[in-house]
Amino acid sequence: MNLVFHPIKKFKDYILFIGFHRLILCFITLLFLFSTFGLSQFQSPQFITSIYKYINKTLNSILQRNQISQLAKIIVVSHFNENLDWLDLLVDDQISCIVYTRSSKPLPYQHKFVINKGREAVVYLQYIVDHYSNLPLSIAFVHAHRTSWHQKDPSDIVIALQALQWNKYNYTPLTSEKTRYEFKPISVDPQVKVNYELWQAVLQKELGPPPENGINAHCCATFVVKREAILAHPKIFYSNIMNYILASSYSDQLTGRTLEYTWHMIFGQPAHINYRTCDIFICDSNGMISVPLARKKKTQ
Repeated sequence: MNLVFHPIKKFKDYILFIGFHRLILCFITLLFLFSTFGLSQFQSPQFITSIYKYINKTLNSILQRNQISQLAKIIVVSHFNENLDWLDLLVDDQISCIVYTRSSKPLPYQHKFVINKGREAVVYLQYIVDHYSNLPLSIAFVHAHRTSWHQKDPSDIVIALQALQWNKYNYTPLTSEKTRYEFKPISVDPQVKVNYELWQAVLQKELGPPPENGINAHCCATFVVKREAILAHPKIFYSNIMNYILASSYSDQLTGRTLEYTWHMIFGQPAHINYRTCDIFICDSNGMISVPLARKKKTQ
């Protein structure tokens, strides 16, 4: 009798064996899916960032010799997915450009690194840290869009860069649009609290206490700064700011904006600044920004 049921018992054991392994396989699959997708909502998104050299012959030669400090000026662009065709319009002005991109379709690159916080703030800081001992005389830090709500007088970043009085000030905003914000440890506005915490953590040692009456300045992290204004602080100062932002549990929007409100103070300006348009750009006798006049003065 046992001989009759023995094959049946073996078949039953085999089915149980297969079922057990399928259960294990399903468990492993579910564990993988949870770790990939379920936890992602609790983690900061990771972006691959590449550096793209927008090269003319002069810049190419200088880059090969690692002598960027020979440049009178350069533009550092923080890029995501914006159209960069406007950079071609600067070729005749002999303004060299470096683009840091977080595009899903990266531009040609020489170097790439992982980054997850801070928007344009980390791009600007990364450039400063990378080139601290080899900076050009003047650096324009800009977003990758040609026009925006915050780009005013002029509304076109190309005109702003072409008509700019590059070496007039240590720090020069590229827009007339204004912003104001406070720095307080307790506030119903989370941005105010983040401003205060970041300042206390990484800015206070170099800049002193946060501005008691907040800031009132030109907005939105598009500006030109001279080499000496950057070198007024040690390299570790910029590294500490970048590391703080990268390690922060706050969102990109909050940490990035804090730097928007403080760049001018980092580079030696008072909390409240107000430039007139023709203080910053070459203007004609009617007070209008003039690229032709700027080019004429450059050749004189």
